[in-house]
Amino acid sequence: MLFIKFLGLLLVVTFASYILSLGAEGYTKKYGANLVGSIFLALIGTLPEYMFVIWASLKGNYGVAIGSTIGACTLLITLGYGSVILFATTRVSKKPVHVISLSHQTRIDAIYLSITAIIALFLVWEGGSLDLKDGIILVAIFVAYVIQTTLHSFASFKPEKENISLKKGSLLLITGGAIVFFASHPFVDTMIEVSHKLGINPVTIAILIGPIASEIPEKLTAYITVIRNGALAEISVCNFIGTKVNHNSLLIGTLAIIGFLKGDSPVTGMLSIPFLMMTILTLFATLNILTGRLTKLQGIIFTLFYFLVIFIAFKGL
Repeated sequence: MLFIKFLGLLLVVTFASYILSLGAEGYTKKYGANLVGSIFLALIGTLPEYMFVIWASLKGNYGVAIGSTIGACTLLITLGYGSVILFATTRVSKKPVHVISLSHQTRIDAIYLSITAIIALFLVWEGGSLDLKDGIILVAIFVAYVIQTTLHSFASFKPEKENISLKKGSLLLITGGAIVFFASHPFVDTMIEVSHKLGINPVTIAILIGPIASEIPEKLTAYITVIRNGALAEISVCNFIGTKVNHNSLLIGTLAIIGFLKGDSPVTGMLSIPFLMMTILTLFATLNILTGRLTKLQGIIFTLFYFLVIFIAFKGL
């Protein structure tokens, strides 16, 4: 019965992701891939991860929350990012492309990504923990990112003339986002129950299974977008950039603030080899995006990085 429930929730989340993809396409033609992918879809898609981290933190299980945060960031920048490139440039997509060309604004967003990664590392390294000050700084960085991306998108993007109704797009985004919000929590819980049934230990759940479960809604949205049309890959790339900035700033900052409100500040345990590796991979991905051209080979490399990171992480446990 448990496995049937898991599969049922997976189908619900997949359907919601498809709806989000359709809604995002309409808005992209109006406002551009950067605003839609980096802000709208990133925030909607990250809801499950926030729920997972907040739920674990409120119970005082910061080890699980930290493991999930690091695991989610690593998943995004390796398997998630690499798979999107592979899907868009192979026959997996209904309309594949040979090369994914990125706009100037997307490359600027990538620079912002590297800056947030470096600042997050510095704040964690500074005292070996996260306190209220760190949380406020990280949240402020995310707010600045949202403002910068929004202003630039409205100032520079020239919308195409199209007949797609924004009311329809809004309805699709709201509907898909609502389904993700309400279905993701039981989906994550069911995924953890399945992991226990299979005899997987809590550390594995925190670093690997938890992030996979909580990130599936957003990954499916990005994958479905490029499977429908490889030319829409920049939406998914922006989605990953925006979500990674989100994780580096708002998510980690939220964890620190919850710790303070619960009287557990500072929160320790964030600084680790997996965290350092995650930061290095983020900087490497930034350099990759700055080239403005993504190819199948790059997709293969980043996908393989994920398995390398997981192997090293588990060897160190």
